[in-house]
Amino acid sequence: MYDDLLQEVRLDMAEFGSDLEVIAIYSIFPENQDKYYITDYIWGKPVHDSDIDIYEEELEIHKKELETIKFTKHEEMTISQLYNRLLKQMH
Repeated sequence: MYDDLLQEVRLDMAEFGSDLEVIAIYSIFPENQDKYYITDYIWGKPVHDSDIDIYEEELEIHKKELETIKFTKHEEMTISQLYNRLLKQMH
């Protein structure tokens, strides 16, 4: 599970840069209910570029994604921070 997530993060970081803003999503597992684990992520707020239509479309998608994580533990960070936390989490 974490290998796939780590690979996805690695690919996004290579394609979009290590400063890409993301939101890490945490979960709790029955076997260790005292600890939260990063189990997914979504991109942070879209960056405004020259095409306002694309930006507005991406912003709407972002707002919908935020609604889906409203009741979860989550945290904003860069994708490089996410990558490093996932590496620590695996050990």
